[in-house]
Amino acid sequence: MAKKFSLLLVLLFLVACSTDGERSLSLFGAEPTQLDSSSAESVFTTFMDAWRDQDYETMYSLISPNARDTFTYENFVGIYEDVNTSLGLRDISWDLIAGPLVQGTSASVDYSVTFESDVIGTFIDPDPEVEDAITRTMYLITTSEGWRVAWSRMDIFPGWTSSARLRIQREMPQRGNIYDRNGNILVSQNGTVIGIYVIENRMQSVELCRNELARILRREQDDIQALFDRYLPDSEFLVGEISEETNSREFDVLNNICRYRAIPRTTRQYYGRVAPHLIGYIGQIPANELASYRAQGYPEDALVGRDGLELAFEEQLRGTIGKRLILESNTGIPIRTIANVDLVAGQSLYLTIDRDLQLGIQAMLAEAYDAAQATWTPSSKGAAVVVMNVNTGEVLAIASYPDYDPSVFNPDTPIFNVQDVIQGYRDDSRRPLLNRATRGSYPLGSVFKVFTTLAALDSGYWSADRLVTCTGEWNGDQWGAGQRTDWLLTGHGTLDMRGGLINSCNPYYWTMSVELNSVDPNLLPEYYQRMGFGVLTPFQGLLVDSGNIPSPDSVLRTENRQWSYADAANMVIGQGQVLVNPLQVVRATAMVANGGTLYDPYVVQRIEFLGQEPSFVAVPNGQPLGFDSEAIRVTQEAMCDVTRYTAQHAGTAAFIFDEGWYQQNGYRVLVCGKTGTAQTTDFTRPHAWFNAYAPAENPEIAVVVIVENSCEGSEVAAPMVRRIMELYFPQITTERYDWPEPIWFNGCTEIGPGSTG
Repeated sequence: MAKKFSLLLVLLFLVACSTDGERSLSLFGAEPTQLDSSSAESVFTTFMDAWRDQDYETMYSLISPNARDTFTYENFVGIYEDVNTSLGLRDISWDLIAGPLVQGTSASVDYSVTFESDVIGTFIDPDPEVEDAITRTMYLITTSEGWRVAWSRMDIFPGWTSSARLRIQREMPQRGNIYDRNGNILVSQNGTVIGIYVIENRMQSVELCRNELARILRREQDDIQALFDRYLPDSEFLVGEISEETNSREFDVLNNICRYRAIPRTTRQYYGRVAPHLIGYIGQIPANELASYRAQGYPEDALVGRDGLELAFEEQLRGTIGKRLILESNTGIPIRTIANVDLVAGQSLYLTIDRDLQLGIQAMLAEAYDAAQATWTPSSKGAAVVVMNVNTGEVLAIASYPDYDPSVFNPDTPIFNVQDVIQGYRDDSRRPLLNRATRGSYPLGSVFKVFTTLAALDSGYWSADRLVTCTGEWNGDQWGAGQRTDWLLTGHGTLDMRGGLINSCNPYYWTMSVELNSVDPNLLPEYYQRMGFGVLTPFQGLLVDSGNIPSPDSVLRTENRQWSYADAANMVIGQGQVLVNPLQVVRATAMVANGGTLYDPYVVQRIEFLGQEPSFVAVPNGQPLGFDSEAIRVTQEAMCDVTRYTAQHAGTAAFIFDEGWYQQNGYRVLVCGKTGTAQTTDFTRPHAWFNAYAPAENPEIAVVVIVENSCEGSEVAAPMVRRIMELYFPQITTERYDWPEPIWFNGCTEIGPGSTG
């Protein structure tokens, strides 16, 4: 009160001393028409409501003539808009504390303002818990227009004068870690990595060192050789980085054969390049996104999630950014802290991924591409694998090949020509940055017959004992579907539904397509969508392509033509316009295995601060699809016979999961699956597919493998699934089977023209 009284005395003194009546009038204005507190409160309320509504014209009309002389309308609006932009201001509200107190021709109002800001959050100014000595007071004076606000910047923040400035201090917290299902580190914020530096002329054997580095780093030997070729034999260069654990385990090899130099460094460690397409990476904020991040409170030099889980769970991993809104002199001397947000470290993610299984699969893919250099590797640009718990939807492993090094996007990378490396990833025709498991769209080929079988049997329009004679050719001319050839030109004989799936007989399914399409052209497309195809798969905010299931409506909409029997015939064997991704396939395979429940896949099991209660715990979300139990049973039994020789049939993958393999593992794990060899639109080498679940009794996991532009599914994808089963099941004690000879070393089997197996 003493401060206010002193201010009034000064103002009265100025008026008394002035000999310029107009100047006196410009300060106080003419005699007001009304001097009571009610009219002063009305002006105060109108001004504050206009601020809340960003009605700057009304606000400017309510400031004193002297203030309008000092601040043009543009200056006035600019000051408020700068504050709005800096704070990401969404809204304000205000509370009247005391007043208006009218003293002569002036009045004062004590009040507080609550700011809702994207950058700082919600804060009150002044906050009595922070600054009990600070008050916010609006002064009004009488003018010829009535009460007007004697406005200055202090009406936005007390203490803000022309010789002071607002500044937001930002501090990034420690980012959270990422762990696997067993608590093993996948990503560590302050992890130690060991750089492998080598010189060719010092190696005991260049070839041996190259091969060992390929094994240790889980990369193809040709990739390591390409790196060697960039440097002179006497130049030291970085081959890659490994964990301290791997360095200890492989020390003798690296030291004796490669004669490496180990250089440790502390960084955000991505353990062994594990699941980079799933986990993603951090990097600098792109220039075109800087304004958006600043509005959220990020400092300009912050490192943020740019892909995968690092992006999808940025808020949780990041934590709370420390922020202080301060008022300081133009020379940087602090005046007051207006608002403060304490820094809080990020939470850690605990995934459903099994690190050992994941790394084993990544190593398997690199090994397979090395082994098939003589046949399908040169034509195949990539592959993908997904392993899922059939009873929960937990993703246990998910790999896309080729992969990439996520650490190159961190500015602390020791790679000298890092921009060339990043651009190389983007320009590579193999598309190593693409997550094929979730965003690759492919025809599924004969694996789709599993889901056609289930749909047909459940519909009631096709029975399990329905017989069709499968020759090597099928004539669909009478339905406009054309003449077609099977993948096996000699045919399969007369088969029932189980035999049709076990032998992957195309004519069986083409015959079925005619009958079901005649009943209702939308029957099968609707079934496929119920199974998760052609629709978006929920995956905890991670990007997943929906693929495509053609239907009468879609072809009319996109091609302006009517649906045909040819469309139906293509669709039932996973060709034509059918496009899927491996995650959709493993999800639907798990549904068949568990008896008809379609689970949402998930990979984040829980989110928590170490030692505290989790802020999030995933709960399996499964939808029973209500399929007929007999339809499920027939489909399951047929899949189980695909991997076996029986008295009636030789399954299309029986030569991979042969009797010797089953005998060596004591028949502990019976694998049920389906081969697929999908024709491509450009008629290059087909995509090899194999989907499977195991064990046949009480299934635990579903597995899907695709290898682009390679050979038949039985020849390429099925052996990889066999290796994954060996990695997952501890009861399979047999030594790993070698890759199939002579297929991978001499050449693939030719399949019939225009057919799929």
